[in-house]
Amino acid sequence: MKTLKFLFLIIISFFFIQNSNSQLIEPEEYIESTEFIGKIYTDFRADLNENSRSFNVTRAYLGFETQIAPNYRIKLELDIGSPEDLSDFSRIKRYAYFKNAGLIYSRDQFTLSFGIIDMLQFKIQEKFWDHRYLYQSFMDKHRFGTSADIGGRVEYRINQWLSTDLTMSNGEGYAKIQLDNSFKTGFGAIIDPGEHLKFRLYYDFMQKDETTQSTISFFSGFTIKKFKIGGDVNMVINATNESSQNKWGYSVYSMYSLMQKWEVFLRYDMLTSTKLVGEDYGWNYSQDGSAIIAGIQFQPIPKVNIALNYQDWYPYPQNIENEAFIFLNFEFKL
Repeated sequence: MKTLKFLFLIIISFFFIQNSNSQLIEPEEYIESTEFIGKIYTDFRADLNENSRSFNVTRAYLGFETQIAPNYRIKLELDIGSPEDLSDFSRIKRYAYFKNAGLIYSRDQFTLSFGIIDMLQFKIQEKFWDHRYLYQSFMDKHRFGTSADIGGRVEYRINQWLSTDLTMSNGEGYAKIQLDNSFKTGFGAIIDPGEHLKFRLYYDFMQKDETTQSTISFFSGFTIKKFKIGGDVNMVINATNESSQNKWGYSVYSMYSLMQKWEVFLRYDMLTSTKLVGEDYGWNYSQDGSAIIAGIQFQPIPKVNIALNYQDWYPYPQNIENEAFIFLNFEFKL
């Protein structure tokens, strides 16, 4: 029933958009255009605890986005990376997934997307942090959500400072195929009152096995001249659809441009989980902890970023060793 309601909403929205403006664009006014997508993330790392060093190519994105007709675009993008299984053998492998394979229709204040599409729950945070090539945003890093998924989305800009979005997706991420009747429904709003401030509110839920998992997120960012500071607070209720398994955390990050090509950055993350009845520690205690990312970035040309930085992870359990690394990260873009 929820799926039928969402599809009905998309159809009605599409009909409204198509008929909201009777002035059609003449065929000769339309020029097909294609924008190619290409990114490579690579690094050299030194483990300060184990005294080991290595070169890595952690990720590559390859694809294109084409305007195929007035108001219509298709986006196709491959995500090529290492398996999550971090055994010595698996590190030499690479997998490729369709991160984007969808149709996008835009007209006036409306945008409709369908297929394998980008999710928006932490897209604003990721863009504001702007250092994805060396460290993921908080929700992505700790699996509070997926960066892309199979589904559909309606976006509507109410006015100059407020826009909203409604998404229904597989809920399992773009690397998995939906094999059950559970779907994730998400609602979001972006509040942009001026050039210095930006806010993002987000909520989603997914029912499975009579338990509803939900996610709540709030982001705020402040920019003035060469200085940026932002943060997000996030919570998952009934994680993995297990009752009372809640986890939450926050991330605070700041960047300052020293000169035209130089920037310093600092970030702090904290992740924790709630205690179950009769337990002394949080249900996700082995994964709870905090992280610091700090360094300096150099941009020799607009599409190349180089960052020398320190990264650590301090788990809460005392029997798990702390992690500390020195990284030299590179990002190359088309």
